[in-house]
Amino acid sequence: MRRMRTVSYGGESFITSDEAAAALLDFTAAAALSDFAAVVHVPAIDGTGARITADLVIGPSSEVFVLPATSKFDEPDTRAAVAELRKRTSELAMSGHVSTAAPVDHVEPDADYWEPLQ
Repeated sequence: MRRMRTVSYGGESFITSDEAAAALLDFTAAAALSDFAAVVHVPAIDGTGARITADLVIGPSSEVFVLPATSKFDEPDTRAAVAELRKRTSELAMSGHVSTAAPVDHVEPDADYWEPLQ
């Protein structure tokens, strides 16, 4: 048995390498922080062992869930996809295009909206 990861997204699941799952999670987090969306392609296997490419739209509200998995099938070759995801994650981090919001404790309430507690 080979140890890999099951990735769940949009009600579907696929199995991929540990490295690809980690790179996908990092890219998903970077996209959320950057208010950015993109299509990504991850080599994977389905439940029958067939080699597939999972195409995902990753954006600010994407919910990706990863769990450990074992499979009797060979791990897909994810080296190129991992390199691409890592490159894109790094580009997002270096772009300075990070959506920032003031922490809640620094937001001044609108006096017309908020009534004081009695």
